[in-house]
Amino acid sequence: MLKIALITTQNANNYGAIFQAFALQQVLSRYGDVEVVNYDNDHVGISFNLIRIKPSVHGLLGMGKDIFRLFPRYKVIKKFKTFIKKNMVLTKSVSTQKLQDGELGNYDIYVAGSDQIWNPACISKDCTIDPIYFLNFAPKKARKISYASSIGGYQLASNEKEYVKELLEDFCMISVREKDTQLLLQGLMDRDVHHVLDPTLLLSKDQWLETLEIKNKVNIKEKYILLYTVPKNPLIRNAVEYFSKKTGYKVVALDQGLSAGAKVDKQIRDAGPIEFLELFSNAAFVITDSFHGTCFSINLEKPFITVSSGSHSNRIESLLSLVGLESRLVKSEKDFIDLDSVMNYSNAHKCLLKARSESIFVLSSSIA
Repeated sequence: MLKIALITTQNANNYGAIFQAFALQQVLSRYGDVEVVNYDNDHVGISFNLIRIKPSVHGLLGMGKDIFRLFPRYKVIKKFKTFIKKNMVLTKSVSTQKLQDGELGNYDIYVAGSDQIWNPACISKDCTIDPIYFLNFAPKKARKISYASSIGGYQLASNEKEYVKELLEDFCMISVREKDTQLLLQGLMDRDVHHVLDPTLLLSKDQWLETLEIKNKVNIKEKYILLYTVPKNPLIRNAVEYFSKKTGYKVVALDQGLSAGAKVDKQIRDAGPIEFLELFSNAAFVITDSFHGTCFSINLEKPFITVSSGSHSNRIESLLSLVGLESRLVKSEKDFIDLDSVMNYSNAHKCLLKARSESIFVLSSSIA
């Protein structure tokens, strides 16, 4: 049985980060025993602090928000930790130095992916590339692969491109989550780079619901629009107003923040990963500006719209193009008019099945 080490964002109070890590662990376990490297990245892990303290104006504002939502924040962090403990196999906690010193031990295959692990703005407090996420701690001549690793909307400077090229030189297979990142790396390295699905889309709707025992209903008696917004684009407010009037549904916001970013009937601030899936699974319509909000809307075959966040929507645009749902990305109010509140998923489902099969083939071929 192969021993597989996976480096990803495993310690974040973030639905997308936890779900992609869980899903990739699930898929990799088809090929061997998988352990998620419990990398002690303080910048990412601070999201598990009850009150986050950062020495900046923005940090002080964030600390104030944490204090005002202390009780729901305590509950949601506890739920995330419970989900991780129950559903993920982690190594012992290891620092950068311990990884570089080889204290992790040896594995047959080392996997980097998915999420924005190659985006310096997401994984480093000083916005620098972290070589750990490029598997530089793996022994020489180790089998290293990348699955759906992401740079997000970050633009690499010339010196960063050279560093990334150097870090990826000895990878057996490189796959990424965005089309533009694929083209960038192919031009940079003059080798094949695969464009693959986010791990959350490698598991089918039934696999998600059955594996995690998601309930068929939540404690909301009426049909509802689920609002899940991360960057809180101002257009979200207009979208909520328009589609709530069009459908007559109440609006439920899944949002840990003080405000949902729009007028809603109910805001749920303490949803853990399981409740996240339950709320998506039972929604009649979804409004989101999140990449993983879009992923779960498509995978669970929910009528939805995704509000564009500009240059940071490259991941979403790649995904929607892949499944033929480009029209569900809205950039202005005039885009609302032609969108129905019901959707036919027959073609998108076929496209998703094809992309899933191709992505799993890329992964399995690199491991076998």
